Amino acid sequence: MSPPDPTPTPKLFYRNLNSVRVSVYALIDGVFGWANGWRIDGDVYGPHCRLSDTLPARIKLQDLGPGNSPLSSAIVPDPCPWSAELPATYKVTTNVRQKDELIQSDVQQIAFKTLTTKANKLELTDLNGFTKRWVLRAAAGTVNSALSDGGDECRELRLSRIIIAPGTDDCSRATEEGLWIIAVCDPTESGVQQQLDSLSQWPCVACCILPAGTDLRNIERPDNLLLGTYLTNNQEVPEWAEIIIADAVNPVEFNSRWDSSVIPVIAHQLTSYNNDRNAREQCAALQASLAPQTNYAGYVISKQPLY
Repeated sequence: MSPPDPTPTPKLFYRNLNSVRVSVYALIDGVFGWANGWRIDGDVYGPHCRLSDTLPARIKLQDLGPGNSPLSSAIVPDPCPWSAELPATYKVTTNVRQKDELIQSDVQQIAFKTLTTKANKLELTDLNGFTKRWVLRAAAGTVNSALSDGGDECRELRLSRIIIAPGTDDCSRATEEGLWIIAVCDPTESGVQQQLDSLSQWPCVACCILPAGTDLRNIERPDNLLLGTYLTNNQEVPEWAEIIIADAVNPVEFNSRWDSSVIPVIAHQLTSYNNDRNAREQCAALQASLAPQTNYAGYVISKQPLY
């Protein structure tokens, strides 16, 4: 039986992430049935981090046995989660075989993201398993400008980037060099599912933002990707939203509506800024204008409306 053409690259994903271990999986869906002799082997090798010395280990992928599709896994001990301060990644080599004949080999990258929501806050867990509140501060701009110095200033300022429709090059560089991205997606384009699936593969993407009116009823929500909604005026919060981004034009009105939110709220303001340090000062000023009432999950700015 000749192999189907083309043979897809195995899909990588992970489950059960904690400070002790994480399970990494490689899967091929479709007509590549386990019963027809299709198998995946290879290994997970890492961590690798440009900002820190590491001791990479190599863990073999093991076939998980009979099933509809070939599925292999590796249990990675002491996983190093990705963050802007320590952008740790792992290389995954996969070999797709049919009845022991090597059909295709690929090398992909995977990283482990611990950013999540708890009530109305964002939380981040470090490599020692300690979880703490994470306050998002971000300015719209480009990945290239944020990383022109290797990302040192943005790390010092704890400043992230709002990126309109980030591409593969943006996400790849932000992942390697350590920069959190807030991805603003375009729901008018065909392929919202494809956009979300692609963004979910990058640990640097803190969340994906969509307008409140976006219909996600037929969308399969990816793992490891927080979905945020951008609200204007008096729009209702869609049921799919895990995070709210709302314009803070009037601090009194903003606090009146959002200080009792049960999910994280990120205040957004249109303003001018000429560099990242100035942008960080504008985020602080926005926080100060709202802080007497409450502390929100984040404070972000842009020169133009997000939509």
